[in-house]
Amino acid sequence: MSFHAKLSPSKAHRWTKCAGSIREEAKYPDTRSAAATDGTHSHTLLEQCLRMGTHPREFIGRDLYDDDGMFSVDKERAARVAIAYEYVTGRSGTIITETRVNPKDLLWTDHCSGTVDVQIHDGDFVEIIDYKDGRNMVEAEGNEQLELYALGVLAENPHVNNFRLTIVQPRISMSPVRHHDLTREALMEKADFYRIAAGAASAPDAVLTPGDSQCKWCKAAGNCEALNVNVMEAINMFPSIDVAQQAADKNPNELSDQQLREIIEAAPLLRQLLDKVEEEALRRIQAGATISGLKAVYGRGSRSWAFDDEEMIKKLTRMGIPKKDVLETKLISPAKAEKLTWVKGETTKQLSERQLKVLENEYIKKSQGKLTIVSESDRREAVIFNAAPMFPNQELPAWLR
Repeated sequence: MSFHAKLSPSKAHRWTKCAGSIREEAKYPDTRSAAATDGTHSHTLLEQCLRMGTHPREFIGRDLYDDDGMFSVDKERAARVAIAYEYVTGRSGTIITETRVNPKDLLWTDHCSGTVDVQIHDGDFVEIIDYKDGRNMVEAEGNEQLELYALGVLAENPHVNNFRLTIVQPRISMSPVRHHDLTREALMEKADFYRIAAGAASAPDAVLTPGDSQCKWCKAAGNCEALNVNVMEAINMFPSIDVAQQAADKNPNELSDQQLREIIEAAPLLRQLLDKVEEEALRRIQAGATISGLKAVYGRGSRSWAFDDEEMIKKLTRMGIPKKDVLETKLISPAKAEKLTWVKGETTKQLSERQLKVLENEYIKKSQGKLTIVSESDRREAVIFNAAPMFPNQELPAWLR
């Protein structure tokens, strides 16, 4: 049975930004998504492989068990986990898997312990590796989870002077392994921040601080008054008044530039609020509650074959359909080609950096996406429509007049 600390490192991205999130999330059942279960299965496979010294391909077709039940190892999972296995076993030092660490002696709280996927100890150097099975890129630099793990390792190994924080994320094909190095001194400077944040999150009256990153996966977001007020204030609306009427009264053509900017900047939180409110309403209705004016209905469903592919091929051809008309061959997309992994001989393969560059520069045709408005802090380069700022204090060229 897995154990989760009250201020778990895996949720540090949330409670370090919104101290009250821990208190509010505790009011909701701890449900598991399909993605979380899938990730647990991959972690289980990686642990088994490292403990036994066996390559993931040897587990293909075998059944394994973990806290989320039984699963069969397929080629795709084995190929993903192989990237982590080959990276870890290619490093020098002592490999330690799935070990709980606790930074309590440095943070003065016993609530921040967590289980590190892999540690590699080599003298006064420790590499802390976190395996991620998802598609949303997770950075190693500034990663609260890894930094808390490092503090836990340091608390138990005070002789360590250098740390490497590593994310292994096979589905990010361009850079499946990412690092960030920290000295002991740099890590200790961060201890004060986590000590203060942990204290704030443990307070009974911990403050709720809405924000894009901390609200995104928060279970309490759909019932969070602070998020509601924050979003409404950002778009100059008032929760105590008829929100629908206020929205209807807002004519975008009559808004000032500042009002347009404020509403667009609030859009990510507003979308999150709408999604979370729908989730909360559905949760209540499924639990048997009645919400006046609302009901749950089934959306448009989908159809799929009742049997596996091989069985369906047999059944359809028996009906007289030629086999060539039953099967379709379709070229994979550029995105799938970039992420593709396969097993050749004894090694898990994927496209090299040079091959990926060839794909990008020679084989892929790009088209511009739809124009969209974002905050000025967005990293993407702005599309220029007004050329005047490019020619300060001088007359515009004749072709632009």
